Amino acid sequence: MFAVAAFVLMPVIAVVAGVRIYMYFNDHNPPHFHARGDGESEVFDLDGNTIEGKLHPKKSKKVRDWAKKNRKLLEDNWDENH
Repeated sequence: MFAVAAFVLMPVIAVVAGVRIYMYFNDHNPPHFHARGDGESEVFDLDGNTIEGKLHPKKSKKVRDWAKKNRKLLEDNWDENH
């Protein structure tokens, strides 16, 4: 039951290099997304800049590169759910 509730509140947008990309519904500003994998997590703004946390450097770079290529998807997701 709890897993279902967590999924509803924070669906996976994408998986990049084994890192799950999430965006909470009705989360606080500024617009951002969460990346989690291998027991690590990092929060990024929609441009791919780190806000807090730390993933393995290679995975973090792949997530940043993905964010830059998918900025519109991130913006649309944020606007749709906030």
